[in-house]
Amino acid sequence: MKENDRELASVARRYAGFSGLPEAAGKDIAQDALCIAWGAWGRELANADCGRRLAFVYVAMSYKAREEQRSRRRAGELHDPLDMVNLEEKEASYEDRHLARSALRVLADAMAELSDEERLILDLAIACVPRGQIAAQLGLTATNVTTKLHRAREKLRRSIGPDVLAELGIGRVRNPTGGAR
Repeated sequence: MKENDRELASVARRYAGFSGLPEAAGKDIAQDALCIAWGAWGRELANADCGRRLAFVYVAMSYKAREEQRSRRRAGELHDPLDMVNLEEKEASYEDRHLARSALRVLADAMAELSDEERLILDLAIACVPRGQIAAQLGLTATNVTTKLHRAREKLRRSIGPDVLAELGIGRVRNPTGGAR
């Protein structure tokens, strides 16, 4: 159980970081997701295997992170995007801060163009959830998840465009969702 606790806490921290939330918000995201899952385990997941249950928790964390991000954005409480890459304030120039804010704005706009399913698959893949668990939760095959992930990444690339990617300093590098960008 302790190994799963560390894994869930790690995924929750990543969701918090990807959403521009403080690391401490990860604990709240994990706790809220587990509360949601606990109720579902007694109903629709009563006979589900462990992988499907864990995938359900990951999906709940994704939704809770988005909900928290929206709430904090409305209240003007979102953290500086540079916090996501652990830059000290004194190290970050005005240009760095502007670039980080621009990158998040461009990414948020591009993500908004994806379907809910594509966004969820991308979120879970970035959080290093195994594709088999993503497939189990969404009722797809692992091959379908891989295909949909590839298509979602291509949509993001097209939506953002090569000029913006170059301006943001994003080239062809390895990424956590597999493959080169």
